[in-house]
Amino acid sequence: MKGRTKIVTMKRAFYLFWRGLSTLVAGVAGWLLAFMGMADDSRYSRILRRVISTCFAIFAVFLVVAAGCGIFENLYYRMHLNRHFDEACVDREYVSSTLSYCTSYDDDGFLKRTDGTTTIKGIQWIARPLGTDSLVCYSDGQKRGYFNMFTGLPVIKPQYSHAWIFSDGLAAVDDEGMIKFIDASGRVVMDPKVEYAPQSDGYVFHNGYCIIQDGKSNRYGMIDRQGKWVLEPQYFYIRIDDDFWIVDNGKGQCVVDSSLHTVVPYTQGRIFVLDGYISVTLSDHSIRRYNLDGTLVDGCYVNEVYTLCYDSDELRYPQTKYYNDEGELVSETDSEDAVPVEKAARCRSYEAETGWYGLMSPDGRIITPPSYTSIKAIAYDLYLCKDNDEDGVILNGKGERIR
Repeated sequence: MKGRTKIVTMKRAFYLFWRGLSTLVAGVAGWLLAFMGMADDSRYSRILRRVISTCFAIFAVFLVVAAGCGIFENLYYRMHLNRHFDEACVDREYVSSTLSYCTSYDDDGFLKRTDGTTTIKGIQWIARPLGTDSLVCYSDGQKRGYFNMFTGLPVIKPQYSHAWIFSDGLAAVDDEGMIKFIDASGRVVMDPKVEYAPQSDGYVFHNGYCIIQDGKSNRYGMIDRQGKWVLEPQYFYIRIDDDFWIVDNGKGQCVVDSSLHTVVPYTQGRIFVLDGYISVTLSDHSIRRYNLDGTLVDGCYVNEVYTLCYDSDELRYPQTKYYNDEGELVSETDSEDAVPVEKAARCRSYEAETGWYGLMSPDGRIITPPSYTSIKAIAYDLYLCKDNDEDGVILNGKGERIR
């Protein structure tokens, strides 16, 4: 008679495992009871043995379940990570919807497509273009070149010591110490014949114009997309602010719009284009505000007004009040130490540039420019005004210095 192979089902396997575990735990419980001198077969010993066995069994089940959950979580995490991420890509920067720039710890970066393929390796940094240009500037550690931001394929191989991002279809490159402009094919299309200036912020087009710093004279100018000088390189500084250009000729700054028309004439101060207006901070820390068309709106902008108080000759004795648990006043005691009564001075102080103050009359008339870092009233119409060096002067309500 041929023997039959028994098929062990999952239910039977679990039953055998549980029975073996119970027998093991019961043996351990019996050993503990014998150790405690309770090895007899009394009813109390049987109950205690069962309680200990059950507790051990439940504890063992918890351990098995916890271990199983940990294994499952670890497997799920690994499967999820491998499915959605590249383990070599520690830091990811999305260049476009189809391309990422990845770095791995201290190693050089590489380009990764969404299909998982790698294109360019050994990249140290990238710089994306402005507007609708699609060529990204990158460095291999020694030279700079360009790749397509959608395909990740090199278009202009690294060959320049310095290169800047594409803007308005053009990019500036350092060609043996001279600044030249190339198109998307790498062909030189403009040569302004200026030397590379290491301290330059970058040769990039904004609103159709590009700031050029001449490395020989260290002066700034601007060219258009045809390479024509619209502002000769004779200025101390030029910067773009919103849709305007701030031009510094060494004596002052002016504001020029996108059509190169002067909006705010040369002024000795600092100019900022803010949300809907132009702010000019003068050397005395007063502020003028203009509309974007150059119309003066406020010749002395006031940021805040403060009331000034001084200690008068009148004295008062502070009172200490005592209350019971119900909040009712029980008694009052006058202090033996008198304090001067504080009164409001005639004039007020106003703040223009942050941290700089001037005197203002009761009717809102500006008395002094905001040339002081602090103003303190010392009498009804006398004021101690200190500058940035903590040198103080005493002024009256007319702004006249008291000697």
